[in-house]
Amino acid sequence: MDKNDKLQIIQRKTRQRLIFAGITLCFYFSYVLNYTSGSSLGDRLGTSHVTGSLLMFVLLILSFIGLELLFLAINRSDKGE
Repeated sequence: MDKNDKLQIIQRKTRQRLIFAGITLCFYFSYVLNYTSGSSLGDRLGTSHVTGSLLMFVLLILSFIGLELLFLAINRSDKGE
């Protein structure tokens, strides 16, 4: 493997990490919408004790875990090449 190949691998991994970080930041900023005026996420969902904010928080945690697993799978497939 020469220098150009190593540089391309480093650039590809850096782009992947930046995309992953950007998606994660967008998700975090979307959770800030819970605290803006006029947000209806604080209301209960139907007759349950679950609020929209709590549901959004759980879905964000699950999506973070999913994104991390996807990122690890992409890195694992890159090492196989």
